Amino acid sequence: MIGLSTVNCLNGGKGRLGPCVTALGIMACVMGAYPLLNFIPVAALAGIMLVVVFHTFKWFTIPMILAALLPRSLRNKLSLQRKVPRIDALVIIIVTILCKWPAGTNIAVAVGVGVAICSMSYAWRSADTFEVIVSEENEIKTYFVHGPFFFTSANRFLKILNADTDPEVVEVVFSEATSLFDYSAMQAMNKISAEYKSKGKQILFKSLCSKSTKLLMKAQHLMAETEYTERDMEVVNLKGVEDDLGDIPEGLHGDLGLALEKFGVPNHRNGSKESVVNHDDLRVVVGSNDGDLLKAPTRSVSRMNKKSPGCIMVCPCTGGV
Repeated sequence: MIGLSTVNCLNGGKGRLGPCVTALGIMACVMGAYPLLNFIPVAALAGIMLVVVFHTFKWFTIPMILAALLPRSLRNKLSLQRKVPRIDALVIIIVTILCKWPAGTNIAVAVGVGVAICSMSYAWRSADTFEVIVSEENEIKTYFVHGPFFFTSANRFLKILNADTDPEVVEVVFSEATSLFDYSAMQAMNKISAEYKSKGKQILFKSLCSKSTKLLMKAQHLMAETEYTERDMEVVNLKGVEDDLGDIPEGLHGDLGLALEKFGVPNHRNGSKESVVNHDDLRVVVGSNDGDLLKAPTRSVSRMNKKSPGCIMVCPCTGGV
């Protein structure tokens, strides 16, 4: 069908009529008019296929692959500033070959192999972004973990922590860019925790994202040795809110505007005098006259606990809040 579509487009059949005529013609040939095909010269069919191949082949990939295989000096001499990662060029070559060779392969097999190679390449590159920064203060050793935590980085994580030389209290702090992806990372955490406990030491994994804690809670029988805490939402201290806020106006500036922008809440709301803006981790109420509600925002809790999220009350009064 790629060849038929190409021929249609080359002859101007880009609307609905061209594909319909092509489909009806194929149906007529299959259902009884196939003897008429014997009167079509084979050279004409071969010529059509050559035209289809000429127009469907991505000719720009040839200099692109060549640039990926050449060193920089030759690329500069030949003006081949089209270099792509070598792994991508390798995938293009392998998928092209597997479409027809060896016998028994087809385009589905070739695409599957290409996806597998790209997946392994991504896992390899992601492992290079994993890093651990160590600091020690007041007899508490802290490991700051940054990067994706999965099977390629789990072994590195196990080698970095040392239960024999570490102090009695150890904390492992996950950054905002770190989350658990698979069982290998969970197993590494549990293994480390069991090792520290066997030596009478305490290790705590802190600042886990909600997705990571959800994985750990689902496998809590497998993570009996692991102690962890979830990341809390940072709440901005609101000062100097603009006067007379019945609604959240567009282009709101100040601490409130920064807070709404940071937590992903829309910075404007068209509604009544008492407007409510809900978000996954934040609830902003504008226009409440209840003085008892004007307190410091509550700490955000996990959505898994089915509790109320954090809340910021904004009063449309003349003074600052």
